[in-house]
Amino acid sequence: MKKPWYNFLYVRSALAKILLGIVSVVVTIAVLLFLGVIEEQRMEAQTANWDGRAIEKGADIYANNCANCHGLDGKGLPGVAPALNSKYFFTQRLTDVSWTGSLHDYVALTVAAGRPSNVNSQWAQRMPTWSHRYGGPFRDDQVDNVTAFVVNWEADALQQGTAENPDPWQPFVNAPTRAAGADGMAAVAEAMPEPTGPLPPEQLFVSMGCSGCHNLDVPQDANNRGPVGPNMGNLPEVAGTRVPGEDATTYVHNSIVNPNVYVNEGYMAGIMPQNFAERMSEEEIDSLVAWLLDPNRQR
Repeated sequence: MKKPWYNFLYVRSALAKILLGIVSVVVTIAVLLFLGVIEEQRMEAQTANWDGRAIEKGADIYANNCANCHGLDGKGLPGVAPALNSKYFFTQRLTDVSWTGSLHDYVALTVAAGRPSNVNSQWAQRMPTWSHRYGGPFRDDQVDNVTAFVVNWEADALQQGTAENPDPWQPFVNAPTRAAGADGMAAVAEAMPEPTGPLPPEQLFVSMGCSGCHNLDVPQDANNRGPVGPNMGNLPEVAGTRVPGEDATTYVHNSIVNPNVYVNEGYMAGIMPQNFAERMSEEEIDSLVAWLLDPNRQR
């Protein structure tokens, strides 16, 4: 009878079998002890791996949904939305809003629920609701991922505060910080100085947040559309053709004080703030209209 190919594995000696069993048990115990020693390091590496993946996924979500308001680098757009990549945001913001939890939870809640109650704000855009739990488009893991990406800016943000690398945070109007002074006491709130006269149109264009959505240097056409609001490089030429029966001055004026009456094709109503007539005087609005329609506008 032909012996099977695995015949060499057969051990006839009882003593050899005992020795092999002892060796196997010792090797198994050694392997288990080794795995126990490196398990903590392995788990830490795996956690870092998953954290890195969350940040990468969050970066994509942020670029597609948040960068239009907060900037690709997270340093905000003046008058549009506040900076997140900011030393103030990481070191003082929680104190100023009396938040007792962690920064991670504060960011996650803001992303999830938005700021729907903040109607009359200095910012051109209101923070929308993103979580599906509150009617938004994001799953819980997507909220966690974009939160991880924002919190990941902390190390860079803490290096800000020098002339070469200033903090981009734009202070809230009428909301002074509670940052401690040199004596350890809370800083005294300073009243915001009231403007003494109408602001120039080039300053209004920035302070009202227009520059965050409209590009003054690029023309608006079918092949080159502004991502949030129409480009304005050719506004003096096309403003009078947008609405039949309206001249350029009337069209631009109405677009500022009542922007939902006419919305350019491809854009959504409600994106542009509705309260510019309350935030600017009629003189300021008229000067802004004239400046926007001036092909030789100065900045």
